[in-house]
Amino acid sequence: MSWLDVVSAFTQFDLAQASDRPIVIDDADVPAMMRDLDRHRLVGVAAAAVERGRVEGAIACSAIAARHDEVMASSARIELLARRCSTRLAEAGIDHRLLKGAALAHLVASDSSEREYRDVDLLVPSESMDAAVDAMGDLGARRRRPELRPGFDRRFAKSVTMRLDGLEIDLHRTIAPGPFGALVKPGDLFVLPAAVRLAGRQVPTLDRTDHLVHACYHVALGSPTPVATNLRDVVLLGSGAIDTERAVATIRRWQGEAAVQRAIRLVDESIGWLPAPLGVLRDELDAGRTDMVECYLHGDDRFAEMAKATLRVLTGRDRIDYALAIGLPDGTSAVDRVRGLLSRE
Repeated sequence: MSWLDVVSAFTQFDLAQASDRPIVIDDADVPAMMRDLDRHRLVGVAAAAVERGRVEGAIACSAIAARHDEVMASSARIELLARRCSTRLAEAGIDHRLLKGAALAHLVASDSSEREYRDVDLLVPSESMDAAVDAMGDLGARRRRPELRPGFDRRFAKSVTMRLDGLEIDLHRTIAPGPFGALVKPGDLFVLPAAVRLAGRQVPTLDRTDHLVHACYHVALGSPTPVATNLRDVVLLGSGAIDTERAVATIRRWQGEAAVQRAIRLVDESIGWLPAPLGVLRDELDAGRTDMVECYLHGDDRFAEMAKATLRVLTGRDRIDYALAIGLPDGTSAVDRVRGLLSRE
Protein backbone atom coordinates (compact mmCIF):
# COMPACT_ATOMS: atom_id res chain seq x y z
CA MET A 1 0.00 0.00 0.00
CA SER A 2 1.20 3.54 -0.69
CA TRP A 3 1.40 5.79 2.35
CA LEU A 4 -1.60 7.75 1.00
CA ASP A 5 -3.58 4.49 0.89
CA VAL A 6 -2.43 3.80 4.44
CA VAL A 7 -3.72 7.15 5.70
CA SER A 8 -7.02 6.53 3.91
CA ALA A 9 -7.26 3.09 5.53
CA PHE A 10 -6.71 4.58 8.98
CA THR A 11 -9.30 7.29 8.27
CA GLN A 12 -11.88 4.58 7.58
CA PHE A 13 -10.70 2.16 10.27
CA ASP A 14 -13.43 0.62 12.42
CA LEU A 15 -16.24 2.46 10.63
CA ALA A 16 -19.23 0.42 9.54
CA GLN A 17 -18.31 0.08 5.85
CA ALA A 18 -14.53 -0.14 6.29
CA SER A 19 -12.46 -2.90 4.71
CA ASP A 20 -11.02 -5.51 7.07
CA ARG A 21 -7.90 -6.05 4.94
CA PRO A 22 -4.52 -5.76 6.70
CA ILE A 23 -2.90 -2.33 6.55
CA VAL A 24 0.55 -3.05 5.12
CA ILE A 25 3.14 -0.33 5.67
CA ASP A 26 6.52 -0.33 3.93
CA ASP A 27 9.46 0.75 6.06
CA ALA A 28 10.35 3.53 3.59
CA ASP A 29 6.87 5.05 3.96
CA VAL A 30 6.94 5.33 7.75
CA PRO A 31 8.30 8.92 8.06
CA ALA A 32 5.73 10.34 5.59
CA MET A 33 2.96 8.27 7.14
CA MET A 34 3.77 9.51 10.65
CA ARG A 35 3.73 13.13 9.47
CA ASP A 36 0.29 12.61 7.98
CA LEU A 37 -1.03 10.72 11.01
CA ASP A 38 -0.01 13.71 13.13
CA ARG A 39 -1.48 16.23 10.70
CA HIS A 40 -4.78 14.35 10.49
CA ARG A 41 -4.79 13.47 14.22
CA LEU A 42 -5.10 9.77 13.50
CA VAL A 43 -2.37 8.48 15.81
CA GLY A 44 -4.92 7.08 18.27
CA VAL A 45 -6.85 5.32 15.52
CA ALA A 46 -3.62 3.90 14.10
CA ALA A 47 -2.64 2.65 17.58
CA ALA A 48 -6.00 0.89 17.89
CA ALA A 49 -5.41 -0.79 14.53
CA VAL A 50 -1.97 -1.94 15.69
CA GLU A 51 -3.42 -3.30 18.93
CA ARG A 52 -6.01 -5.30 17.02
CA GLY A 53 -3.40 -6.85 14.76
CA ARG A 54 -4.51 -5.03 11.62
CA VAL A 55 -1.16 -3.37 10.81
CA GLU A 56 1.73 -5.18 9.13
CA GLY A 57 5.21 -3.65 9.39
CA ALA A 58 7.30 -3.84 12.54
CA ILE A 59 8.92 -0.42 12.16
CA ALA A 60 5.55 1.23 11.54
CA CYS A 61 3.96 -0.48 14.54
CA SER A 62 6.82 0.61 16.78
CA ALA A 63 6.66 4.23 15.54
CA ILE A 64 2.89 4.40 16.00
CA ALA A 65 3.07 2.99 19.53
CA ALA A 66 5.79 5.43 20.57
CA ARG A 67 3.97 8.43 19.15
CA HIS A 68 0.70 7.30 20.73
CA ASP A 69 2.32 7.33 24.17
CA GLU A 70 3.29 10.97 23.60
CA VAL A 71 -0.18 11.89 22.35
CA MET A 72 -1.88 10.26 25.32
CA ALA A 73 0.37 12.08 27.77
CA SER A 74 -0.57 15.39 26.13
CA SER A 75 -4.28 14.49 26.06
CA ALA A 76 -4.20 13.62 29.76
CA ARG A 77 -2.84 17.09 30.56
CA ILE A 78 -5.54 18.70 28.42
CA GLU A 79 -8.27 16.62 30.05
CA LEU A 80 -7.17 17.74 33.50
CA LEU A 81 -7.10 21.35 32.31
CA ALA A 82 -10.58 21.01 30.82
CA ARG A 83 -11.85 19.79 34.17
CA ARG A 84 -10.18 22.72 35.98
CA CYS A 85 -11.68 25.21 33.52
CA SER A 86 -15.15 23.70 33.85
CA THR A 87 -14.92 23.74 37.63
CA ARG A 88 -13.86 27.39 37.65
CA LEU A 89 -16.65 28.42 35.28
CA ALA A 90 -19.20 26.57 37.43
CA GLU A 91 -17.87 28.31 40.55
CA ALA A 92 -18.32 31.63 38.77
CA GLY A 93 -21.91 30.72 37.85
CA ILE A 94 -21.15 30.64 34.11
CA ASP A 95 -23.00 28.12 31.98
CA HIS A 96 -20.72 26.31 29.52
CA ARG A 97 -20.42 23.35 27.17
CA LEU A 98 -17.31 21.32 26.38
CA LEU A 99 -16.80 21.15 22.61
CA LYS A 100 -14.89 19.18 20.01
CA GLY A 101 -12.14 16.66 20.71
CA ALA A 102 -12.13 16.42 24.50
CA ALA A 103 -15.88 15.83 24.49
CA LEU A 104 -16.02 13.59 21.41
CA ALA A 105 -13.24 11.33 22.71
CA HIS A 106 -15.61 10.30 25.49
CA LEU A 107 -18.87 10.56 23.55
CA VAL A 108 -18.35 8.72 20.25
CA ALA A 109 -14.90 7.10 20.05
CA SER A 110 -14.75 3.34 20.68
CA ASP A 111 -12.11 4.19 23.26
CA SER A 112 -11.12 7.69 24.35
CA SER A 113 -7.48 6.93 23.49
CA GLU A 114 -8.47 6.79 19.81
CA ARG A 115 -9.51 10.46 19.59
CA GLU A 116 -6.64 12.91 19.82
CA TYR A 117 -7.18 16.51 20.93
CA ARG A 118 -4.80 19.38 21.43
CA ASP A 119 -6.64 22.11 23.31
CA VAL A 120 -9.62 22.86 25.53
CA ASP A 121 -12.71 24.17 23.72
CA LEU A 122 -15.55 25.59 25.82
CA LEU A 123 -18.71 27.33 24.63
CA VAL A 124 -19.99 30.11 26.90
CA PRO A 125 -23.01 32.39 26.49
CA SER A 126 -22.25 35.61 24.63
CA GLU A 127 -23.22 37.74 27.62
CA SER A 128 -20.84 35.74 29.85
CA MET A 129 -17.75 35.98 27.64
CA ASP A 130 -16.05 38.77 29.62
CA ALA A 131 -16.70 36.98 32.91
CA ALA A 132 -15.42 33.70 31.44
CA VAL A 133 -12.18 35.38 30.34
CA ASP A 134 -11.78 36.75 33.87
CA ALA A 135 -12.48 33.29 35.34
CA MET A 136 -9.76 31.74 33.21
CA GLY A 137 -7.49 34.58 34.27
CA ASP A 138 -8.09 33.50 37.86
CA LEU A 139 -6.46 30.18 36.95
CA GLY A 140 -3.47 32.01 35.52
CA ALA A 141 -4.44 31.87 31.84
CA ARG A 142 -3.51 34.79 29.61
CA ARG A 143 -4.96 35.96 26.32
CA ARG A 144 -2.96 35.44 23.16
CA ARG A 145 -4.26 38.67 21.63
CA PRO A 146 -5.97 41.75 23.08
CA GLU A 147 -9.62 42.43 22.41
CA LEU A 148 -9.98 44.47 19.23
CA ARG A 149 -12.35 46.93 20.87
CA PRO A 150 -14.32 46.87 24.14
CA GLY A 151 -17.33 44.56 23.71
CA PHE A 152 -16.02 42.91 20.52
CA ASP A 153 -15.57 39.48 22.11
CA ARG A 154 -19.09 39.13 23.47
CA ARG A 155 -20.69 40.53 20.31
CA PHE A 156 -18.62 39.30 17.37
CA ALA A 157 -15.69 37.03 18.23
CA LYS A 158 -15.82 33.37 17.30
CA SER A 159 -13.62 32.64 20.32
CA VAL A 160 -11.04 34.04 22.70
CA THR A 161 -7.82 32.06 22.85
CA MET A 162 -5.88 31.89 26.12
CA ARG A 163 -2.82 29.96 27.24
CA LEU A 164 -2.03 28.29 30.55
CA ASP A 165 1.03 26.16 31.31
CA GLY A 166 1.79 25.84 27.60
CA LEU A 167 -1.73 24.61 26.75
CA GLU A 168 -4.44 26.41 24.81
CA ILE A 169 -7.94 27.26 26.01
CA ASP A 170 -10.50 28.46 23.46
CA LEU A 171 -13.55 30.17 24.92
CA HIS A 172 -16.12 30.07 22.14
CA ARG A 173 -18.97 32.49 21.67
CA THR A 174 -20.13 30.70 18.54
CA ILE A 175 -19.11 27.56 16.64
CA ALA A 176 -17.67 28.97 13.42
CA PRO A 177 -15.80 32.02 12.18
CA GLY A 178 -17.05 34.38 9.51
CA PRO A 179 -20.59 34.88 8.23
CA PHE A 180 -21.91 31.42 9.13
CA GLY A 181 -20.72 31.93 12.70
CA ALA A 182 -22.40 35.34 12.82
CA LEU A 183 -25.72 33.74 11.83
CA VAL A 184 -25.59 30.99 14.48
CA LYS A 185 -27.96 31.44 17.42
CA PRO A 186 -25.59 30.28 20.21
CA GLY A 187 -28.37 30.15 22.78
CA ASP A 188 -29.81 27.16 20.90
CA LEU A 189 -26.81 25.12 22.06
CA PHE A 190 -27.65 25.56 25.73
CA VAL A 191 -31.18 24.13 25.53
CA LEU A 192 -30.46 20.38 25.72
CA PRO A 193 -27.41 19.62 27.87
CA ALA A 194 -25.49 16.39 28.09
CA ALA A 195 -22.36 15.50 30.06
CA VAL A 196 -19.11 13.59 29.73
CA ARG A 197 -16.91 12.38 32.55
CA LEU A 198 -13.45 13.94 32.61
CA ALA A 199 -10.93 12.83 35.20
CA GLY A 200 -13.71 11.80 37.58
CA ARG A 201 -15.95 14.84 37.13
CA GLN A 202 -19.07 15.35 35.03
CA VAL A 203 -18.52 18.19 32.55
CA PRO A 204 -21.44 19.65 30.55
CA THR A 205 -21.36 19.27 26.80
CA LEU A 206 -23.72 19.40 23.80
CA ASP A 207 -26.18 16.64 23.08
CA ARG A 208 -25.34 14.32 20.18
CA THR A 209 -27.50 16.14 17.63
CA ASP A 210 -25.93 19.53 18.37
CA HIS A 211 -22.48 17.95 18.29
CA LEU A 212 -23.25 16.63 14.80
CA VAL A 213 -24.28 20.07 13.54
CA HIS A 214 -21.14 21.56 15.06
CA ALA A 215 -18.95 18.83 13.57
CA CYS A 216 -20.43 19.53 10.12
CA TYR A 217 -19.68 23.23 10.50
CA HIS A 218 -16.13 22.43 11.58
CA VAL A 219 -15.49 20.14 8.60
CA ALA A 220 -16.96 22.60 6.12
CA LEU A 221 -15.60 25.87 7.50
CA GLY A 222 -12.67 25.12 9.79
CA SER A 223 -10.08 24.94 7.00
CA PRO A 224 -10.09 24.57 3.20
CA THR A 225 -8.94 20.95 3.62
CA PRO A 226 -10.34 19.29 6.78
CA VAL A 227 -8.24 16.87 8.79
CA ALA A 228 -9.35 13.26 8.70
CA THR A 229 -10.29 12.95 12.37
CA ASN A 230 -12.91 15.66 11.89
CA LEU A 231 -14.42 13.71 9.00
CA ARG A 232 -14.51 10.65 11.25
CA ASP A 233 -16.27 12.71 13.94
CA VAL A 234 -19.15 13.42 11.54
CA VAL A 235 -19.49 9.73 10.63
CA LEU A 236 -19.27 8.52 14.24
CA LEU A 237 -21.79 11.08 15.47
CA GLY A 238 -24.12 10.34 12.56
CA SER A 239 -23.94 6.62 13.32
CA GLY A 240 -25.81 7.13 16.60
CA ALA A 241 -29.24 8.42 17.57
CA ILE A 242 -29.78 11.80 15.90
CA ASP A 243 -32.89 13.96 16.03
CA THR A 244 -32.80 14.79 12.33
CA GLU A 245 -35.96 16.91 12.49
CA ARG A 246 -34.39 19.15 15.12
CA ALA A 247 -31.08 19.21 13.28
CA VAL A 248 -32.76 20.34 10.06
CA ALA A 249 -34.72 23.03 11.92
CA THR A 250 -31.57 24.30 13.62
CA ILE A 251 -29.57 24.42 10.41
CA ARG A 252 -32.32 26.29 8.61
CA ARG A 253 -32.70 28.71 11.51
CA TRP A 254 -28.99 29.46 11.29
CA GLN A 255 -29.02 29.63 7.46
CA GLY A 256 -26.33 26.95 7.53
CA GLU A 257 -27.56 24.70 4.74
CA ALA A 258 -24.59 25.36 2.44
CA ALA A 259 -22.09 24.62 5.20
CA VAL A 260 -23.69 21.32 6.16
CA GLN A 261 -24.13 20.23 2.55
CA ARG A 262 -20.42 20.89 1.95
CA ALA A 263 -19.51 18.84 5.02
CA ILE A 264 -21.65 15.93 3.86
CA ARG A 265 -20.05 16.02 0.39
CA LEU A 266 -16.56 16.02 1.91
CA VAL A 267 -17.40 13.09 4.16
CA ASP A 268 -18.93 11.10 1.29
CA GLU A 269 -15.89 11.76 -0.93
CA SER A 270 -13.36 10.84 1.77
CA ILE A 271 -15.08 8.01 3.65
CA GLY A 272 -17.17 6.62 0.81
CA TRP A 273 -20.49 6.25 2.62
CA LEU A 274 -22.93 8.16 4.81
CA PRO A 275 -24.79 7.05 7.93
CA ALA A 276 -28.55 7.31 7.51
CA PRO A 277 -29.00 10.61 9.45
CA LEU A 278 -26.52 12.34 7.15
CA GLY A 279 -28.47 11.11 4.15
CA VAL A 280 -31.61 12.62 5.69
CA LEU A 281 -29.89 15.98 6.16
CA ARG A 282 -28.57 15.90 2.60
CA ASP A 283 -32.04 15.21 1.21
CA GLU A 284 -33.98 17.58 3.47
CA LEU A 285 -31.75 20.64 3.20
CA ASP A 286 -31.57 22.82 0.14
CA ALA A 287 -28.32 24.19 -1.27
CA GLY A 288 -28.44 27.29 0.91
CA ARG A 289 -26.19 30.32 0.64
CA THR A 290 -23.36 28.77 -1.34
CA ASP A 291 -21.88 32.22 -2.00
CA MET A 292 -20.95 32.48 1.68
CA VAL A 293 -18.84 29.31 1.54
CA GLU A 294 -16.33 30.85 -0.85
CA CYS A 295 -14.65 33.05 1.75
CA TYR A 296 -13.67 29.97 3.76
CA LEU A 297 -11.78 28.41 0.86
CA HIS A 298 -9.10 31.10 0.54
CA GLY A 299 -5.82 29.65 1.70
CA ASP A 300 -3.74 32.83 1.94
CA ASP A 301 -5.90 35.41 3.68
CA ARG A 302 -9.10 33.79 4.88
CA PHE A 303 -9.44 36.35 7.65
CA ALA A 304 -9.86 39.29 5.27
CA GLU A 305 -12.33 37.41 3.07
CA MET A 306 -14.37 36.19 6.04
CA ALA A 307 -14.43 39.67 7.55
CA LYS A 308 -15.83 41.14 4.32
CA ALA A 309 -18.43 38.37 4.10
CA THR A 310 -19.39 38.89 7.74
CA LEU A 311 -20.05 42.57 7.10
CA ARG A 312 -22.58 41.54 4.46
CA VAL A 313 -24.69 39.55 6.95
CA LEU A 314 -24.57 42.10 9.78
CA THR A 315 -26.98 45.00 9.90
CA GLY A 316 -27.37 48.38 11.55
CA ARG A 317 -25.11 49.29 14.44
CA ASP A 318 -23.57 45.81 14.51
CA ARG A 319 -22.21 46.30 11.02
CA ILE A 320 -20.70 49.68 11.86
CA ASP A 321 -19.12 48.50 15.11
CA TYR A 322 -17.71 45.34 13.52
CA ALA A 323 -16.17 47.34 10.67
CA LEU A 324 -14.56 49.77 13.12
CA ALA A 325 -13.12 46.97 15.24
CA ILE A 326 -11.70 45.09 12.26
CA GLY A 327 -10.52 48.15 10.37
CA LEU A 328 -9.25 50.23 13.29
CA PRO A 329 -8.60 48.18 16.42
CA ASP A 330 -8.43 49.90 19.77
CA GLY A 331 -5.12 51.66 20.36
CA THR A 332 -4.32 52.24 16.71
CA SER A 333 -4.62 55.21 14.43
CA ALA A 334 -5.55 55.28 10.79
CA VAL A 335 -1.85 55.71 9.96
CA ASP A 336 -0.97 52.63 12.05
CA ARG A 337 -3.63 50.61 10.26
CA VAL A 338 -2.37 51.59 6.80
CA ARG A 339 1.18 50.71 7.80
CA GLY A 340 -0.03 47.35 9.11
CA LEU A 341 -1.88 46.57 5.92
CA LEU A 342 1.13 47.51 3.81
CA SER A 343 3.43 45.35 5.91
CA ARG A 344 1.33 42.29 5.06
CA GLU A 345 1.92 42.57 1.35
